[in-house]
Amino acid sequence: MNKLSKETVQILTESGWYPGRKSDITGTSDFLQSKGYQLFPCVADVLREFGGIKYSFNQPNGDKDSFHLIPEEAYGDYYEKEDFEEIEMRVNESLIAIGQVRDDNMMMFISESGKIFGEMGYCLVKFGNHIYEALDTLCLVLPVKKLNK
Repeated sequence: MNKLSKETVQILTESGWYPGRKSDITGTSDFLQSKGYQLFPCVADVLREFGGIKYSFNQPNGDKDSFHLIPEEAYGDYYEKEDFEEIEMRVNESLIAIGQVRDDNMMMFISESGKIFGEMGYCLVKFGNHIYEALDTLCLVLPVKKLNK
């Protein structure tokens, strides 16, 4: 397992997560399949461990922030799979929206290889090469890599 910073672990646990968490994702899996997705193995793993929780915290400057890994809330009644095809072309990988970040202002995606991206408007960023790196980036408000493709 990749390591999370102590600060990130504290934020996650204060929001209801715990190490070794393995939640039932049957409903989420059915929802994503109804949208036309086949779950990549990394998606199922991430959602079992971190899904279904809204993570709220204070940024180092004191501003409140949050993110969640709840695909049903991210898609709502508005988004469909084809809405994200352009983003897939930009990263050259299949993607599944798994949540929202920055107080629900940015969609969060996971790629088939496990990379985590965020998108708002035409701004596309990479939060990390895997979920642990992305969680540290989000919780510690670390710089993100902006993608210009």
